[in-house]
Amino acid sequence: MQNNIRNTNLPSYMMFPRFLLDMEINETAKMLYIILLDRGRLSQKNEGWSDTDGHVFIYFTIEALAEVLHKSQMTVKTALAVLEKQELIFRKRQGPGQPNRIYVKLPKETIHYTDGFLSLRQTENYPIDRQNSFPDTGRKLSGNKKEIKKNNLEKRGSKEPLSPYGKFQNIFLSEKELKDIRQTIPDWKDYIERLSGYMASTGKQYQNHAATIISWARQDHPASRQRNYGSYSFHPL
Repeated sequence: MQNNIRNTNLPSYMMFPRFLLDMEINETAKMLYIILLDRGRLSQKNEGWSDTDGHVFIYFTIEALAEVLHKSQMTVKTALAVLEKQELIFRKRQGPGQPNRIYVKLPKETIHYTDGFLSLRQTENYPIDRQNSFPDTGRKLSGNKKEIKKNNLEKRGSKEPLSPYGKFQNIFLSEKELKDIRQTIPDWKDYIERLSGYMASTGKQYQNHAATIISWARQDHPASRQRNYGSYSFHPL
């Protein structure tokens, strides 16, 4: 193992909020909250992942959470119930066969007011406040709202809402992007699952999932599919 030296790049990591140290919940519930908070931060950076009141939400299936945590689905369900009881998350049903919409909540005394829209921890079941909140450990990830919006538009080129795909529901594509991928890549489903698994296992993130998928396909089939990819607009990752 290499010793830590100055200017060494850190591996992918998730933040551990300090307030969890003082909470009397089991370690599985704490790890689950960290994973959900990390996904919430990702949703903050992408348009289309907030409700009409401005609250950020995420999708994460029980099956996907179980695989990420290396726990049984029953253990995950129990941990989710613990977090909900502690008012650290709120789950809203979306209909038969659809994953619950999950709101990640924060204790009011731990937040700093920035450009985020994660919900405050409160007694109400549904997050009704519109406080701009984010934990101190995540302040470096926040920025000017106009600049974030500008960057998102530059990456996406549109204001189309994004939908989650892949086994781990961590691949975000607009309807147009999905259509382009389906038209240009015959085995497009395999590439979505491949990227979903890779991101979930390594913690790596990409600015544009559609461009990443098509880039991978071009690398795998540089000659036979070059014509199909010519019309797609790529953005630097």
